[in-house]
Amino acid sequence: MGQLEHFLKSGKLKSVTFSKDMCMKELNISQKDYEAAMDSFRAEGYKWATIQGYYALFHAVRALLFHAGYREESHTALKIAFRELYIDTNLMKESVYKTLERGMNLREMADYKDSYSKTSAEQLLCNVKESIEEIKSYFDSEGADK
Repeated sequence: MGQLEHFLKSGKLKSVTFSKDMCMKELNISQKDYEAAMDSFRAEGYKWATIQGYYALFHAVRALLFHAGYREESHTALKIAFRELYIDTNLMKESVYKTLERGMNLREMADYKDSYSKTSAEQLLCNVKESIEEIKSYFDSEGADK
């Protein structure tokens, strides 16, 4: 598993014992962040909507990593582990990964370069909603039980 092993050896990814409570906690945080992002968007706070939208998906993906028995120590480790564990194995759609990657880029632009727009926030929030629904569907399926 290439990069996954690299992140484990470097400490950027750690093995954890599976806990359904940890997964549910992250999914709840994800939902709250998504609702906050929508509130920010409606209030024309496009920078915060972008940042909160990214974190909504981040926490949903984090729930998947916990489900697989891992915890990330960096955003990049989360992204790569998610790709290797869920995208490359066809457990999740490629679109979820692309939304995570796009959200990460938009969050960094909004956070560090004060660059954001209504259009990019709106598109991100739409894609984040679809991605979170995909992740929740995974947890609702029989295949998600450990």
